[in-house]
Amino acid sequence: MNLQRIPLTDFTWSELGSDLKGKTKIPTKYVSCDKILPLVSSRGSIHLDLLAASAIPDPFIGKNESVVQWVHSKDWVYTCEFPAQPVQENEYVVLSFEGLDTFAVVSLNSQEILRSENMFVPQRINVGKHLKSTNSLQIVFESAFNKGEAIRAERGNLLCWNGHYSRVYVRKAQYHYGWDWGPSLVTCGPWKPISLERYFCQITDVKLEVILSNDMKAAKVVIDTEVQATSVGYQIEASLADPSGKSVLTTRLEGCSGAINIQNPMLWYPFTHGQQPLYKMHLRVLSDSGELLHSMSKTFGIRRIELIQSPLEEGTTFYFKVNNIPIFMGGSNWIPGDSFLPRMTPDRYQRWIDLAVIGNQNMLRVWGGGIYEDDAFYDECDRRGVLVWQDFCFACGQYPSDPDFVDSVKAEAIAALRRLRSHPSLAILAGNNEDYQIANEGLHHDMQMPESDWQNSSFGARLTYERVLPDLVREYAPWISYWPGSPFGGVDNNSDRTIGDSHIWNVSSGMLLPYQRYPDVASRFISEFGMLSSPHVETIKASFFGDANDFHPQSEEFEFHCKASSYEKRMFTCMGENFRISFDLDTYVYLTQLLQSEAMGYAFRGWRRKFEGRECGGALVWQTNDAWPVSSWSIIDYYERPKPAYFVIARALAPLAIAKTKAEAASVIAHATPHIYPPRESTYSVWIANSTAEARQMRVRVRFISISTGEEKCESTMKFVDVKALGTTEVEAGDTPEDEPTAVVATLLDEEGKAISREMDWPQPLKHITFPNRGLKITARGEELIITAAKPVKGLVLLNDKVQWSDNCLDISPFEEQRVLARELTEEVKYTYYGIGN
Repeated sequence: MNLQRIPLTDFTWSELGSDLKGKTKIPTKYVSCDKILPLVSSRGSIHLDLLAASAIPDPFIGKNESVVQWVHSKDWVYTCEFPAQPVQENEYVVLSFEGLDTFAVVSLNSQEILRSENMFVPQRINVGKHLKSTNSLQIVFESAFNKGEAIRAERGNLLCWNGHYSRVYVRKAQYHYGWDWGPSLVTCGPWKPISLERYFCQITDVKLEVILSNDMKAAKVVIDTEVQATSVGYQIEASLADPSGKSVLTTRLEGCSGAINIQNPMLWYPFTHGQQPLYKMHLRVLSDSGELLHSMSKTFGIRRIELIQSPLEEGTTFYFKVNNIPIFMGGSNWIPGDSFLPRMTPDRYQRWIDLAVIGNQNMLRVWGGGIYEDDAFYDECDRRGVLVWQDFCFACGQYPSDPDFVDSVKAEAIAALRRLRSHPSLAILAGNNEDYQIANEGLHHDMQMPESDWQNSSFGARLTYERVLPDLVREYAPWISYWPGSPFGGVDNNSDRTIGDSHIWNVSSGMLLPYQRYPDVASRFISEFGMLSSPHVETIKASFFGDANDFHPQSEEFEFHCKASSYEKRMFTCMGENFRISFDLDTYVYLTQLLQSEAMGYAFRGWRRKFEGRECGGALVWQTNDAWPVSSWSIIDYYERPKPAYFVIARALAPLAIAKTKAEAASVIAHATPHIYPPRESTYSVWIANSTAEARQMRVRVRFISISTGEEKCESTMKFVDVKALGTTEVEAGDTPEDEPTAVVATLLDEEGKAISREMDWPQPLKHITFPNRGLKITARGEELIITAAKPVKGLVLLNDKVQWSDNCLDISPFEEQRVLARELTEEVKYTYYGIGN
């Protein structure tokens, strides 16, 4: 073995031209040949270093974000010293910078060796001629904010939504400039590992293309490697290990390329449809005399993922097949897990992916305003079977298209493709987030414009999205589907819901349609939609108010932690239409969360129903997570506390899920008609969604229960149903008895009579109903809760903090007990439900 990689971690930092300084340890990975230890928790951002030195207050607490804005206008210097042995003949000595954020000038022993202007591009610099026995490394990080503003002053404004206007000129995580859910904290620093590498031979890149036969009984793994070596002769040996770790085949490559055939391979599936066996390719570089020069490994899975766009009566489909199985993609949009990226560790990524799996989410979309995520994110998705939709890092902007900018984008894209392409979880690459909406709505770009005019139009970046990036994907990862943007499809990219994917924002904003209408505004694939809500009360108390004592949800401190413009106008409209509003803090938080959960239930149940005819191929809620403590569209808050909507979505995405809807004609009238006209008519329908490949015979029971008395309005129905595989089975429909407010309860039972899914539907709006004397009873038996009620209960939320609930945000029927596992419950159960005080 000849590779030696020495991590450089102990740095000092200072403000350029100032006495402000301190010490830091930057993120590090130690790599020795074939052994990789995970990212350790450490700093690598100037804000974290200043915070550790008590030079700034915590930007996440109270209104402290506003008092740390000076940080982004300064230049910062990181320095370290390290020893080195003399350079041997023909030895490569390379300084590897995996990530410099963003405008960095690097000097070694007072000699400038690198200028970097792209946060996403790793840099490798041969430094043998500069090396001494004791070496001084200096990195000056110029203010990305100031540099961007200078470019904007020179070239003019470009259109963007969210954040500072200059961000589109800077190849940096765009959310750092502020978003409608995140703070403006424009970071800088060595955000990824820096190391000194010494070697005579190293495999610098491996491309594994897995070709699966049509019958999926054979696979061919095509291997292409890049090797950096001295003039010595060498050969490359490839050894395949099966998912158990057993070596099953070894071969010598011809030059740097070759192939391995696998019979009866173990196939990788999303966790909803199978197992996640991972193969490993071991590569060894041997000298002509048999000496081992270098070795490395690459993990991969064997699967086929197809984006299916077939003609329909209107438009085309947009859904995914995995190993020939059509799958409804239910999941969420992932934003960076922290405003300060070095805080993200493998443990944090593991917990987040665990939450996705527990929540029955089989796809996460890595949003384009963030980053190409850390390896730990994709590794965990590979292991757990969560598919990834990956945007290239452009969002809500009119981006430059000059040659220098495009060249930087090319380097960025190539680096991302080389690093990510072997992950079996990677399902699709998209060119950007909402840049086509910027083009259509803000720039009035003609989508039928000839290609020869694109470069000189206001939307010159169209060449990047429709030529540059797809060409690179075809060259570096041709087996991965590419899509020009999200949303994209048709001449008006987000208005035509019969082609491509859509972002549906006409419920919680825009037209402010009733959330009960979500099923009616389906598209072929909904890659964004959502409803704003507050985080957990404990998150609010720990971070929103700081030293203030005004704990009202309309206080300045509370609203400081909601970045969505005119959010009250939008959220209060939705809340006021449906609930009796209260401004008691706990009740207010509950109502915002109930609003989100109700809206998400209507959306996921209604859209999943349409998968039967492939009219809707998936829905990804905006958003999974938060980058700081905030009121936002997330379904899990910054401190990993799931909101009620998380549990409602999990039930709607269960492999076998019953669903129902009750349509009240009078509730959807949009014009000015007296409330008594037309007379209220209420119908219901029940269906079963089955994402598994197994058809089953099951039983369905439907009850109609008086909300005021808890008694059945009429005799319940029970029927056997042949549930079809991979689609929707319609069960029954009819009229709801409406002489008084009635809840409809649909329960799906397995062959043994065990309830495996249930849903309740209620008269709308809920604000017209009171809920006194429910007779709710919660009995704890160890960590299991048994929940019963004498009368129907709406939106029961279990509140104890730091308890892991197996389910939450429940509707309780008088005729069925529900059981919930409460891990780490150590005190009396705290709870609330809608109308608890009336």
